[in-house]
Amino acid sequence: MVTETQEEITQLDIEIPKPHSDKQDEFVRCAILRQVIKAGRRFGKTAGASIKACLGFLGICSECMGEGCVTCEFTGKVKQKRVLYAAPTAEQVGKFWFDTVDTLSPGIDIGYFKKDETEHTIEIPRTEYRIRAKTAWNANTLRGDYADLLIMEEYQMMNEDAWEEVGQPMLLDNNGTAVFIFTPPSLKSEGVSKAKDPRHASKMFKKAALDTTGRWKTFHFTSYDNPTLSREALGEISKDMSADSYRREILAEDDDVEASWLVYGKFNDNLCKIKRFDIPDNWPIFSGHDFGQANPAALFVAQVKLPLPPDAPAYMRYGDYVAFAEYAPGAGSNAEQHRDRFKDILGNRKLERAVGGNVTTEEEIRQLYRKLGWYIHAPEITRVNLQVDRAMSLVENNQLYVFEDLHEMLRQIHDCMWVLDETKKPTNKIKDEARYHLAACLRYLASILVVKQVYGERKAQVWKW
Repeated sequence: MVTETQEEITQLDIEIPKPHSDKQDEFVRCAILRQVIKAGRRFGKTAGASIKACLGFLGICSECMGEGCVTCEFTGKVKQKRVLYAAPTAEQVGKFWFDTVDTLSPGIDIGYFKKDETEHTIEIPRTEYRIRAKTAWNANTLRGDYADLLIMEEYQMMNEDAWEEVGQPMLLDNNGTAVFIFTPPSLKSEGVSKAKDPRHASKMFKKAALDTTGRWKTFHFTSYDNPTLSREALGEISKDMSADSYRREILAEDDDVEASWLVYGKFNDNLCKIKRFDIPDNWPIFSGHDFGQANPAALFVAQVKLPLPPDAPAYMRYGDYVAFAEYAPGAGSNAEQHRDRFKDILGNRKLERAVGGNVTTEEEIRQLYRKLGWYIHAPEITRVNLQVDRAMSLVENNQLYVFEDLHEMLRQIHDCMWVLDETKKPTNKIKDEARYHLAACLRYLASILVVKQVYGERKAQVWKW
């Protein structure tokens, strides 16, 4: 049934932007309840999302773009929607907001639509029809609204609970549509992600691609699929980006990584990636160090003592370890400056032991730090594979917790892989080991930390009391 509101909107003569290509058009027209879009940078994800949002808000049939089809009974019109667009950064929200305001400006200018720049809302007064754009990255920041059409952009950077705890329930009233838009996370973006599992969006895409119910639809677009972008510029950018970043951010390709390929694939994000709390002064501190003029690094861990501080996870056990500070300053500082920064990180706490460096070739560097008052010892285990094995045991036994703001440490944990043989089976050699300076600090530390004997399989759900 055509509502009076829709008749009035028709008289506004609003012109919806046309998709820039057949591929963007396919995404815009899609009416499947669950849509997952994996796309390269500058493909036109946000512009497409704005077109989709405006069509829903105005009650224009997206399948025919208002021209009339079987779905809309050849009227070009469908039930208007309440639209919520969410993205984890203000910059992303600003782009969507600009495009949406520009499209709906004829109705805004005459006062038919009410615009609120502070709340980023456009609404039809005395109705529930509205578009809202907001920053959101987890359940708490997404709460307080409902929608018929929910669009979550840069979804790979959001915590999974945004959809699981809040997004799904807000669509229940009208069996609404959810659209997930993401670019495969690069080595840089994984660090700032709010997700428990940095690859959760990629896993959703893979699962949705296998759906046979008709409830899910997936799209894969590269930056080259935007015909408005300069082909010369796209060619040049390949020379400035790493091969990995180019593959992910331009070609929108991500690895179908098997857990067995990852050195620390059994790191439990749900359990061991934790919010920061104040480390008590009486907790023993250990520091691991990786030397190098260009990329020195240090990792600081504290050993848990009881009673636990108020903000610490209640399931932590006496003797577990918490990585609470990472240090990766890059080139340009000398040993004395590094030492001063180490002391700042340590504060009033007691340093039990510092360890690091190659056992046979870097004793001179350790001696230099000892002369400066920071007593770094050689690892007690000399073989790299045995050091890694102990570090893996700490991870597999859930003895190592990492504060969620240690972005580089978490990135290295999630990305560090074994070299694969010709049959794609992991060897015992770490791929590009020289890049993983904080991971090296972890294996040095593992040579002196106590690895507990764990009997039987320890499951994450044990700790969800």
